[in-house]
Amino acid sequence: AADADYFYVPVWDFQGAWGNPEVYYRAAVYIASAYPFWNASSGADHIWTVARDAAACATPWGSLLDELQNSTILSAWGGVTGLSGRPEERCFAPDRDIAVPGALTHAAVSKSPFLLAPRDLEAQMRSRTTQLFFIGALCWKLDVKVKTMQQLEKKCKESYGAPGFLSRYSFGLRYEIFKLHGSASGFRLYATDYPPSLPRHRVAVNEEILRARFCLCPSGTGWGMRVFHVLALGCVPVLVQHDGVHPPVAQAFEPHLDWDAFAVSVRRDDVRRLPQILEQVDLAAKQAALAKVWTRMVWRTALSEPLRSRLAAPDAFQATMEALELRLRSRSSRQLRETGVERLDRHLKPAV
Repeated sequence: AADADYFYVPVWDFQGAWGNPEVYYRAAVYIASAYPFWNASSGADHIWTVARDAAACATPWGSLLDELQNSTILSAWGGVTGLSGRPEERCFAPDRDIAVPGALTHAAVSKSPFLLAPRDLEAQMRSRTTQLFFIGALCWKLDVKVKTMQQLEKKCKESYGAPGFLSRYSFGLRYEIFKLHGSASGFRLYATDYPPSLPRHRVAVNEEILRARFCLCPSGTGWGMRVFHVLALGCVPVLVQHDGVHPPVAQAFEPHLDWDAFAVSVRRDDVRRLPQILEQVDLAAKQAALAKVWTRMVWRTALSEPLRSRLAAPDAFQATMEALELRLRSRSSRQLRETGVERLDRHLKPAV
């Protein structure tokens, strides 16, 4: 064990999306007292999985800075801000942490067009007619529904400006896009907290995604499953996860995985031009790139047989191992360069 590159801490966070982080406190105290490895590196070679909405970002229930400040965190939230929309203690550290996908269900993955024969896949991709699809709430609180656009504007304005740790839901971009482009040609934007936008019939979400070329993927209260879901069903993700101040939210396995190849990233200042941006995208190239990477968003162990065995490699676990290996190599190269310079300095002699 002393020769290990990393030590994984298997913590089950029973609190869920947010709440008391006591389980991490207890785990840190335990491994520091029961094993010699934590104290030897101050936790720098330890890995934690934090599945909370904003990962390890501090909340009113507490901070994880002291426990996890030196460790690597695997989380689905790659934002440097917390649920408050502000940088909080121990938010995502791009040089240390790795964003990973959430776990898609067997039912969702089984509908992936990428499981079809090549000719059938090509036909399925050509059959998509919806330009942009989205379904979800626009503003916090999600269960508060309104009947008019005036009420919706008031709700979103009050929600976005309210004090508290949930005052920046989706960076305000869900409502902004709906307001600007809700009636744009080819757009199907369904706001669950604004029932007038919904069709009379029940929305068959998987079928809607399978009919869409692009799918809007904003943040919400931190991370969500939408981006992984639409990607697996062949819909090009449109990432609108930028508050205009801090870097856009990092996606799964960035920077090792080039999301620009198979997704569309829209910065906050460009949201007004969204329809024009999508018109200019090389859709076929994005779809072809999706076909090459989609399995990296699927955890094989979440699937049942025979799909589990049928899923091509690499899956999300293998992609995580690759990302950790690349991070380790980068760290080793950096250390080698630093020690190499020191050795060179020691052995250089003045010219005579």
